[in-house]
Amino acid sequence: MSGLTLLSTYVSDSEDEEVDDNNKSNENSKRLPLPGSIVAWEGVPHHEDVHDDPSQHEGRLRSFKHERGNWVTLIYINYEPSETMFSWIFTILEEMPVKCNIFSEQFHISITKTLILKFHWIESFVEETKKLCKQTDQFTLELLNVQVYTNEEKMRTFLGIECIDCKGILTHFVKNLNKILAEYKLPPFYEDISYHISFMWCLGNEVAALSDHMYSLTTKLNQFLVDHPEERYIHVTTIHLKIGNKLYAFKLK
Repeated sequence: MSGLTLLSTYVSDSEDEEVDDNNKSNENSKRLPLPGSIVAWEGVPHHEDVHDDPSQHEGRLRSFKHERGNWVTLIYINYEPSETMFSWIFTILEEMPVKCNIFSEQFHISITKTLILKFHWIESFVEETKKLCKQTDQFTLELLNVQVYTNEEKMRTFLGIECIDCKGILTHFVKNLNKILAEYKLPPFYEDISYHISFMWCLGNEVAALSDHMYSLTTKLNQFLVDHPEERYIHVTTIHLKIGNKLYAFKLK
């Protein structure tokens, strides 16, 4: 499972300019050369326009329309569940009152919203994020309870294991990360932060149907963690940044 591709439903278009095909008189005009810094940069490979087809990804709809020059971006923490944790997840799947699916993507803890980054911002955004990671100590998260979440469009519902930021290092990191996002006029992370590992999802807004099961699921999670204390903590040494289909991994100090 750990080798599965993260967020494979997101595909972005890398073109940073559009050509007016109706103006044939411009065909022979010369373009200005790109700056050397961009020519030398190993950016995200080009993609053709992508047409959303929910039937290709289990009925899910994309939150963002594909537009040229826009890149779907996320900053997150990887989580690789053990076989023991996977076994526990499969046992509770049978108890769900609605049809749910276990995540087929890499499990992770988001620390930004899903963002739209302009092509010409990418190089500086990567450098700013890398610099912040170098200034941040490694930290530990503790698994706490099971919560139900929805995306902002209320089109999908998730079950997630909520995590505690034991020493406040992640909270401080996200606060500084929000300052970087503000420089690019990008939205900050949620004000009422709930760090969590989404592990199960279903289509639509099923919060009401699932909420009554949270106490029971949390009790079972806590018993699982008592029986398997090695599963309780996540030691975070690396922050991941995904821009289009380009993945960066930045070590913490």
